[in-house]
Amino acid sequence: MDDLVTAASFVDSAEAELARQRLELEGVPAFVIGALTAGVMPYLVGATGGVRVQVRPGDLERAREILGT
Repeated sequence: MDDLVTAASFVDSAEAELARQRLELEGVPAFVIGALTAGVMPYLVGATGGVRVQVRPGDLERAREILGT
């Protein structure tokens, strides 16, 4: 599997999941990274780069267009 890159970052894991679902509906495989940290230790979310939605490098431009980032 290719390395993943961050398409968007969120403070809230629910927002990140909504973004992931939107990408999946558009045919872009996506993964949420950091949701467990946000749930267990929300004070660390900022220090870890937020809850990130990641995609394959080849999907990055399309993912950003879909998410408006």
